[in-house]
Amino acid sequence: MEDINKIVYVVDDDEIFHFIIRKMLGQQDDNLIVTSFLCAEEALEQLSAVPQPSLPSLIILDMNMDRMNGWDFIEAYRSIQPSLHNNIPIIMCSSSVDVRDLQKVEKTPELMAYITKPLDKNKMKVIEEYL
Repeated sequence: MEDINKIVYVVDDDEIFHFIIRKMLGQQDDNLIVTSFLCAEEALEQLSAVPQPSLPSLIILDMNMDRMNGWDFIEAYRSIQPSLHNNIPIIMCSSSVDVRDLQKVEKTPELMAYITKPLDKNKMKVIEEYL
């Protein structure tokens, strides 16, 4: 384990999901700071505003949210990504098992993985790979 704190952004409109993922990530790594966003717009504003050393190591993104969904977030992220000076891995997390969604994930280079809700230990291993 590194001494430096790693930051994870969780972008999901479900407060219960935030609680669960905080618990599960907290069991994995004491040096993790989980920053929760209930809407994608707030996460984008934060990404645009934070200094480079404070950028997240990982973004866990819900697909289906009100106002701005996960796909809209990725579109907006693409426009600010060059100013971030590093690629932040994004894992999409959703309850959808629609084949069209899975195909779209495969064609989206910003997405490192797709995991379905509810989370379990095997799905957490996927997240850990990118921390």
